[in-house]
Amino acid sequence: MPARYSIGLDYGTNSVRALLVSVADGREVAVATWDYAHGRQGVVLSADPNLARQHPADYVTGAEVTLKKVLTQAKRAVRGFKPDHVIGLGVDTTGSTPIPVDAAGHPLALSGKFQKNPAAMAWLWKDHTGVAEAGEITALAKKIRPQYLAKCGGTYSSEWFFSKIFHCLRTSPAVFDAAHSWVELADWVPAMLTGTEAPEKLTVGVCAAGHKAMYNADWGGYPDEEFLSQLSPKLGQLRTRLCPRVRAIDKAVGGLTEEWAKRTGLPAGLPVAVGAFDAHLGAVGCGITPGTLVKAIGTSTCDTMIVPSGEPLADVPGLCGIVNGSILPGYYGLEAGQSAVGDIFNWFVNYIQPLGGRAGSHEALSVAAAKLKPGESGLLALDWNNGNRTILVDQRLTGLLLG
Repeated sequence: MPARYSIGLDYGTNSVRALLVSVADGREVAVATWDYAHGRQGVVLSADPNLARQHPADYVTGAEVTLKKVLTQAKRAVRGFKPDHVIGLGVDTTGSTPIPVDAAGHPLALSGKFQKNPAAMAWLWKDHTGVAEAGEITALAKKIRPQYLAKCGGTYSSEWFFSKIFHCLRTSPAVFDAAHSWVELADWVPAMLTGTEAPEKLTVGVCAAGHKAMYNADWGGYPDEEFLSQLSPKLGQLRTRLCPRVRAIDKAVGGLTEEWAKRTGLPAGLPVAVGAFDAHLGAVGCGITPGTLVKAIGTSTCDTMIVPSGEPLADVPGLCGIVNGSILPGYYGLEAGQSAVGDIFNWFVNYIQPLGGRAGSHEALSVAAAKLKPGESGLLALDWNNGNRTILVDQRLTGLLLG
């Protein structure tokens, strides 16, 4: 019997990656990366330093390019490899990265008058334009729905789902009114690959819904219509158009469409799993178990732990969510982290350029830093570039280098 393989698609801040592994032992067989084409290093920016968007067209192109590349590499690396030896595909993305979609589930930015409108694009995880709206959501929840905040650390963040949608409603009402609904990137990519974008077919993941959109089965799913209507009547109306089918990653959203089979060379009908966030699926890949903290380091960091769902668990202030099934089914997923880590390293290397134009790479700086004893430089750093994600949950805060 031939070996069997699985593919993971990882949508990051600057690029998308595809990885093909053996399901027998986790051996990495092939990997491919494609840098997003739009914006600056894949991020659409503006004069507002809090704005960060991505064009959904890059998500489509990225899937096609990287999936084709890993299949080509696998054929070279493994004698007798065939695409139908691949038995599953999983997707992880940044988040919260919600996308305004039309009644067919298609992103507004992929067609018509909104193609170049940043408000109609994907609102990237590090878009912090909704700081004021996050504050209003937090204040109202403290007043009438404290249980919502108890499961997300006590403060709702501008990085999350409803803050961004609320800000769009206020600042780009034409886009908000044109959108039938909003779908997380982690949910839209699996739907795109399986032809299940339409509202009646869509399935979304509990990871994104629980950690960023205050979804919880204990209170009937998303925040109720009355709560959202007090923020804005239009948000209350949107509540009825949010997907009610919320699942964990052990379920498939559907099979790969004939169109995507032709575009990539993968077999039609290939099961595509429910999507989740990058760090949470990274924790699965690390073999996360109770009592183990997994720290995923990328553009930002995300720290994750799990606790069996049958065990008592206190509400922990400052966490980015306590969500049943968000990492592994049968376990509460706990998340924390910081908004800038790899971002800070890239800024330091590319803009500060401490080694000047010569050898100013991450590798060269790592070698130089390794020669220093702790504290020898005399520098003190406060790593709140892009704000503080946990435990303060304040994106207005700024970083500092002193010394």
